[in-house]
Amino acid sequence: MQVYTWADISEERINENITRQMFWGKNIMVTRWRLAPNAALPEHEHVSEQITMVHEGSVTLLFPGGADVTLGPGQMLVIPPSVPHGVKIGPDGCVVTDLFSPIREDFIQGKAAYLKQEQPGPGGSQDPAARDERAYERLLGFLKAAGIKVTLDEVKEVPLHILARYAYERQCLSLGELRDVLGMDKQQAKAMLREWKHGDDHSEASLARSLQRQVILPWEVGAESRHPSNP
Repeated sequence: MQVYTWADISEERINENITRQMFWGKNIMVTRWRLAPNAALPEHEHVSEQITMVHEGSVTLLFPGGADVTLGPGQMLVIPPSVPHGVKIGPDGCVVTDLFSPIREDFIQGKAAYLKQEQPGPGGSQDPAARDERAYERLLGFLKAAGIKVTLDEVKEVPLHILARYAYERQCLSLGELRDVLGMDKQQAKAMLREWKHGDDHSEASLARSLQRQVILPWEVGAESRHPSNP
């Protein structure tokens, strides 16, 4: 039997908001996360039963159609298998340990879609169609985690840049997460925010204060307007 210590387990950076350490046996995986303030994970589900234990900060687990649960230091929650849930981190960040049974093969293989960043294709390029499909799926996850009831078919009716602005203006995700979803670097994100704001101040805080949520998407004005044949 092997003795583990966190100091001996490498810390993997998933993106600018999340790092992860993990080890596993035959039936149980232990994963420790460090998450940045106000970070979020889109709605997702997995066949593994999950136990979440908070060590520092706070985390809110968002259950579509059910009550959200906020955990602080020393608190724990069992999430049954295949229950959809999103994650929103509190203003002080969070250190969390998750136990999964059975083990998460998608973590081991780097295939957890809701965590995975876009990878370049052959020759260092990205396939535009696959990149856009992935962006729509991830944005949908953030919208659903924020309680916005919408389907993938509905979001794909909206141009991607408008959907991205909609999600950001409604605080469904942070600027860093928006950059990750759209595959942008910092300079590209700054240019995008300037275009949205029509000004020189492209700070995230200033934009969040000044935007008046001008983007209105079809599902906000009623599905009947797009599906008149429905009762």
